[in-house]
Amino acid sequence: MLRPYQPNDLSKVLTLIGECLRDSKLCGYHPGDIAHWMSNSQRGKNLDKTFWLYEEKDKLLALANLPYEKPGEFVLITHADVHEPLELTLLGICEEMIFSRFPDQPYAMNVAITEKNRIACLEKLGYSSQESDTVVDKCSLESIAESVLPEGFSIRSVTGEHEATLLADVHSSAFGSSWTAETYIKVMQTPGFDSERELVVVSPDGRFASFLVYWLDPISQSGLFEPVGCHKDFQRKGLTKALMLEGMKRMKQAGMKTAMVGHSLKNEAANKLYASVGFGEHFRTLEFVKSQS
Repeated sequence: MLRPYQPNDLSKVLTLIGECLRDSKLCGYHPGDIAHWMSNSQRGKNLDKTFWLYEEKDKLLALANLPYEKPGEFVLITHADVHEPLELTLLGICEEMIFSRFPDQPYAMNVAITEKNRIACLEKLGYSSQESDTVVDKCSLESIAESVLPEGFSIRSVTGEHEATLLADVHSSAFGSSWTAETYIKVMQTPGFDSERELVVVSPDGRFASFLVYWLDPISQSGLFEPVGCHKDFQRKGLTKALMLEGMKRMKQAGMKTAMVGHSLKNEAANKLYASVGFGEHFRTLEFVKSQS
């Protein structure tokens, strides 16, 4: 019943997630989450091994993101027209596919605490839950403070692939990862990614000191920040706060009414940063786990 994702599916996938976010269920995902997964963790890979779609009469009703290379949580996002019997069937199909790939690993899913129908289905299928440390914050874009930077620093969009080395450096420093220019170019070449929406703070010596990527959804009129980071050499200078305020300003100019950002409650720096630019808690999440029998 599920078919693999194809490159021409991107628009309908983003539309599905936007409609879920706007209309029903307080969906725990933003279209930007999907585009970010495709461009970041799945960069340069065959997306048809990870993303699966369910359609009826050419109408997309569900998107599944299933672990392929290593065990992990799976995602199933369903339209409001999907009622419990079909929801249970789709969850069962996802379990079968995961079992075929990782027969000794538990099934796991992170769910917004507001998704009551999904929670009820998972409980019927024998999942147990515990509170997750992931939270999604939200803010209005009606009133946005001005960005203030130290002297010599400036904000701009990334201008192209020739800046991949600078981007790899700031991403690696912010997250303790090992990006290279070659791997970051794969991100930039993914459909759905737009360098214009990657903002950077440029230091007086020309390095990228801080960065973020913002995503737009015209259906729900909401923006998403994912990811957000600062080079370790430039932290605690207010750079990322100024950058987020500029990102919020650009979201508003693009017609967005609200902005969202997800993060771990254990990350005190992120908690303080997002609160400082006007974000407040939108919802928390639960982690559901079921052992394979």
